[in-house]
Amino acid sequence: EWLEREETVRGIHFSQQAEKDINCSYKTIKNCTFSHIQFNACKLKSTHFTDVCFENCDLSNISFVESSLFRVEFVSCKLVGTNLSESTLNHLFMKDCNAHYLNLSMSKINQAHFSTCDLRNSDINDCKLTSIAFSNCELIETEFSHTPLKGIDLSDSHIEGIRVNLPDIRGAIVNTMQAMD
Repeated sequence: EWLEREETVRGIHFSQQAEKDINCSYKTIKNCTFSHIQFNACKLKSTHFTDVCFENCDLSNISFVESSLFRVEFVSCKLVGTNLSESTLNHLFMKDCNAHYLNLSMSKINQAHFSTCDLRNSDINDCKLTSIAFSNCELIETEFSHTPLKGIDLSDSHIEGIRVNLPDIRGAIVNTMQAMD
């Protein structure tokens, strides 16, 4: 209801509810917290998020295509199949999230930290990554094609079966066992 009436939603704490069939574009969400929200069949194309926190939310299969996320946190969220392709993500923090099949393809990601997240089978394809950290993540069978990983520390994450081009893996930081794989 807020998104239908307003171009900018600011300073609101949303909690303990279900949202269904939100379909809007070119909105701005600032200084908001979403906790224990289940989003179903939602599309938020080209939406701008600033200083937003998602806690214990289910954002599975949501489309955030071409959106901008600045200082956004996802904590203990379900992001299975969430589409953030062609987005700009700056100062992103993701912790304890189930993000199987997350689509970040063709995104620009700057200063992001993924901590204890399950990103199996995700698509981080054709991305520009700057100052990215993966801490204790599941990156099994994740697609990194055409995404340079130089200087990115993958040594404490599980990377079995990742798909990456040889030039893109050069300079990534891996442990001895990962190097043998």
